[in-house]
Amino acid sequence: MDGKKRSRRDFIQNITITFLSLLAVVLCVRTQTYGSGLSLSYFSSLGSGTSAVVAQEESVLSAPVRAAVSGSYGRYGSITLTTASEKFTPLGSLLSEALRTARFYTDISEAALLEALDRPSVYCDFLGSLPLSVIGALMGGSGDDSLSARCLAVAAEEDGTVALYLWDNGGTCLRCTTALSLQSLEDVIGQYEQGNAIFAFDMTESASAAAIRPLSLFLTEPVLPVLEGKAGTVSSGRLLSAMGFNPHTQTRWTEAGGTEVIVDGDRTLRLRSDGSFSYQSGGSSALSIASAGDTPTLQEAAAGVSAMLGKLMQGESCLYLTSISRSGDTVTLTYDYHHSGIPIRFADGSCGAKVTLSGNAVSAVYFTARQYTAADETALLLPLRQAMAVAAQVPDRELLICYADYGTERVEPQWLSE
Repeated sequence: MDGKKRSRRDFIQNITITFLSLLAVVLCVRTQTYGSGLSLSYFSSLGSGTSAVVAQEESVLSAPVRAAVSGSYGRYGSITLTTASEKFTPLGSLLSEALRTARFYTDISEAALLEALDRPSVYCDFLGSLPLSVIGALMGGSGDDSLSARCLAVAAEEDGTVALYLWDNGGTCLRCTTALSLQSLEDVIGQYEQGNAIFAFDMTESASAAAIRPLSLFLTEPVLPVLEGKAGTVSSGRLLSAMGFNPHTQTRWTEAGGTEVIVDGDRTLRLRSDGSFSYQSGGSSALSIASAGDTPTLQEAAAGVSAMLGKLMQGESCLYLTSISRSGDTVTLTYDYHHSGIPIRFADGSCGAKVTLSGNAVSAVYFTARQYTAADETALLLPLRQAMAVAAQVPDRELLICYADYGTERVEPQWLSE
């Protein structure tokens, strides 16, 4: 009997020792990984000898869009759509098909564009001049890197065909033929209830309207909430991870003004107390975006940078691409905030984010973290006629509604002349 007890005790001890040994190995591995400040997924990104790469995400490209749909009974309009809105889907599909089948662009006057919008048409304003490749990607399609536009319109022509119109927010207006049928255009127009919107050029009896940009779009009764704004709180650990730094690096210090400086090799992060930060690569290519070649296309640059910035966003806050430009192998992108499609302007004129790429490497970043949430209060806007009278004092500028952020907790929509 004693022999059986000893045998059972020895068996239990052996099992316990084996379990504890395995547990010790697991804890050792976890300790080593934690101590280095790197996750297993980060190790895998370095496995091929390359640096951390920000992967593209198709869903990350989104932007506010002002839309006008014109038919026999007036115009439908919206200033609160985004390219991710379900209400935008029919418009995006139509414009995407127009871009795909566009042929033979020709220069036209702005007056010709306005005449087209008086016919059955769909008009979308992306609030900034962007390459057609980026605009196409916003709608799930493609486009040309060599052409840029802020506004796209699809309009019925007098001969029964359908044409695509482009305007770059400057002196360039283009028109081209498409393979769209008039029926497909009319089917989209029929999905929107017309009569709630007008352009400035529709208001022919108003001297004030004649003084502002003709494509200023007005709704009859815009209802917008007041926003609660505050400085963002991106944790240093989350930020370091997003920027490919070792989250547990000890090479850091705080300057007299409260700015935290973190160094990783040649790279430097500066975290300010107001929620903004700046990044300098120092020539290192340790952080880069995914691209098919050494130099990304503008669409790849927009998708990769938007994916990187998306990791830093919190709550209802959204950034959208306002400009992208290339000089040699350098690409510069700027972003602003929006809330439910309404742009948010900082009082000092600065942007929400600015990123510089050298090839596919991220060489510089400036980012201001802000959080916005809708309050229960509805904003009171100056009546349109009064707003136009004020805007007319500085002619040939667009009149639009934006949120004005003065750095306070209360952020209200206002009429701005830009």
